[in-house]
Amino acid sequence: MNKRYLLLALLIPALVFCGKKDPEEPLQEEEKPQTQVEPYQEPVFARNGDDPADEVISEIPPQIKSGDEVQVTRQYVEKFLSEVSYPDHDYSETRILDYAGGYNDQNATDYPVYNADKPAMYSIRWEADASAGELALTLKDGNWTQTITAPAGSEYQIISNLRPNANYTYEVKASSGKIMTSGSFKTKGSLHQVFFDWNVRNARDLGGWKTYDGKTVKYRKIYRGGRMEGSTMSREGRKAILAEGIKAQLELRGKSDMLKWCALGEEYDFCNPCIENGGTSMLGTYKEKTKQCFEFVVKCVREDKPVYFHCSLGRDRTGTLAALLLGVLGVREGDISKEYELSYFAPRGWSIAYSETSKLFRNTRQSEYKSLAGYFWMKGYDKNTNSYARFDKCVENYLLEIGVSQKDIDDFRSLMLE
Repeated sequence: MNKRYLLLALLIPALVFCGKKDPEEPLQEEEKPQTQVEPYQEPVFARNGDDPADEVISEIPPQIKSGDEVQVTRQYVEKFLSEVSYPDHDYSETRILDYAGGYNDQNATDYPVYNADKPAMYSIRWEADASAGELALTLKDGNWTQTITAPAGSEYQIISNLRPNANYTYEVKASSGKIMTSGSFKTKGSLHQVFFDWNVRNARDLGGWKTYDGKTVKYRKIYRGGRMEGSTMSREGRKAILAEGIKAQLELRGKSDMLKWCALGEEYDFCNPCIENGGTSMLGTYKEKTKQCFEFVVKCVREDKPVYFHCSLGRDRTGTLAALLLGVLGVREGDISKEYELSYFAPRGWSIAYSETSKLFRNTRQSEYKSLAGYFWMKGYDKNTNSYARFDKCVENYLLEIGVSQKDIDDFRSLMLE
């Protein structure tokens, strides 16, 4: 009996050591480059029945030092966006299922959880000094500012939700006035991913996309994602949403689960037109409500109130409105189809189709998106020449047809493009 207890005592530490690691495990100190900080690690595999919310940050994320350049888009998403180019008006192929990081095994009895819809995480570090008092990390990106407080004696702060292709400055200041550290760093990436809460997934900024005319959609104006509910969102999740600067919520869901008020609080702008289906149904049957959605977004942009729009999982109704918004701004239709497919990288329950237990990812450009885009294309079809107008003109024609004013369209483009 004593031998059995001795054997268990030897085995338990080994089992703990072999447990899952955080996907953002930092590089070893001697391997860390001086001017490039890479967050990439092999994915964590969580088996069927595991809750992704069980993920624990067991190691401090990689450190950012002044002068560094860091990749902020998750590597799986970055690989897809940087390698794939789809043509306009051609849906003969989809490549999204070829990429790791999403749920792409329809027959497996278990499944991987990559959390690839979460942006990369980093840390700002300094030498601890408890006598200096409470600390405040101020992070700036142009006119955007975020302040994070930390208790006295802290020696690091984790940061995430970083915008790509930006120049950040940071300063950690104690209540005593002592500057613990300061500096600047650059970011790179193809997408501004955001993560707020385990119950608010599949979220991202619509900014950063290039247009036919070489302009860029502005960041931190319009966000899309899965459901955002006050009853399931944590206090920290709400703080993260407000820290990002979001000041309005557009609820796209129907009668069965539609919110009656803003999840962020009564003081924030809110719209809930009640839409039951996405795709061509949203553009046709619910066209008056789609008009209401567009006009609400324009109102938010005019008033400089960044807006988060969502349905339940952030795929169909959300994907339809995202295609409309990016389309009228002049983003290439082939690129809009890539943006539509990014829901693949969300966890099971957000990325899959039909139900939250289904194992089929259907939101590719060859399925629902094809009919959605086709609906817009037909608004610019000339039967005399058998040709189509450019996609932004097609979407503009649709908006004018459902009663949106030309002024709203022009103002939206003027305020959203740079």
